[in-house]
Amino acid sequence: MMNWKIYEEKLKELRDYLEKSYTTNPDIEVHLISPDDKEFQHDKDVPYVLVRYYVDDDHFHERKMELFDYYLEKDIKEIVKMLTAMIEEFTMEIEQSEYGGG
Repeated sequence: MMNWKIYEEKLKELRDYLEKSYTTNPDIEVHLISPDDKEFQHDKDVPYVLVRYYVDDDHFHERKMELFDYYLEKDIKEIVKMLTAMIEEFTMEIEQSEYGGG
């Protein structure tokens, strides 16, 4: 298992980016959670991005995107691009299943 603490500075930068980027869409909530955060709920000692897509006030879909060392070793721009693509794919899956009859 990796020592995620060596990536703390990069994780902070990613957290700041994600929080700023997804605050304008009320249907999507994005948080970067590291193992030392009180919200951490995972069976692996690995940071992850928690994405929630709210269908309405009481119903949401959730996905955890684990940030293993082979992701965190990449350049920050590359990680952001990868996470953005994964979040968009998740959003499209939910919209198709909820609103597109899929």
